[in-house]
Amino acid sequence: MNKLKVGAQLIIWGKGPEEDLGNVLVEVKDAGYEGIEASSDLILKYGHKAKELLTKNSLKLVALHNGVGDLNKAEQSLKLLKELEGEYLTFSGPGGKGIEEDYLKCTNFLNEVGKIAKSYGIKVCYHNHGHEIANNQKGIKLIIQNTDPELVSLCVDTYWVKFGGSDPLSFIKDNKDRVAYLHLKDGSEEDMKNKKFSELGKGSIDFPQILSFVTKLNMKWVVVEQDSSLRSPFKSMLESREYLRKIGY
Repeated sequence: MNKLKVGAQLIIWGKGPEEDLGNVLVEVKDAGYEGIEASSDLILKYGHKAKELLTKNSLKLVALHNGVGDLNKAEQSLKLLKELEGEYLTFSGPGGKGIEEDYLKCTNFLNEVGKIAKSYGIKVCYHNHGHEIANNQKGIKLIIQNTDPELVSLCVDTYWVKFGGSDPLSFIKDNKDRVAYLHLKDGSEEDMKNKKFSELGKGSIDFPQILSFVTKLNMKWVVVEQDSSLRSPFKSMLESREYLRKIGY
């Protein structure tokens, strides 16, 4: 049974990482995380300096996150991931319209990047939002059915699965062979009516059951992602990390 490593998505810090990545990484470390996920744009901006800052704070690069469609940025991201010893190149899209043609264009792109990523030793993942899960999971099924499992995996966002009308644990179990890592994101039923988010353990997601299951899989990382907070990013992310420790992770 593997011990899961816990990373932090930097989205909650807003523009903070652009202005002072070093300070944000100190907060990530002090909150007890082992790695980060960030946008490709951010890490490409810092370039080699990002590696120095990560090393200084004993943090790993878990993943870079992009929107679908930009092959040039994808290749730049793969090179950077290789240099920084990152694990995943994660994509989200193609938007909330739910048009089948858009999903199929997305799958073609993912397969193409997946082929390139294989030579770098990087895994390409698709990150779900609520619209892929809505309508009996129509969108995510199109993604799964039209991508090569050898080339494209899933980054499952627990909040957006529930927001879309499915049970996160059941979704993970149904797709366990495709799931590379998780975004641990929480929110109450009331939060979800307003697309708001909460610290882990304050919402409606059953993390003890989810994490108990995924520890049986060959999964290295889970990443805490809280899109926004009314509190300081550090306090919110610290509380989520302490919650995970409380339940044994």
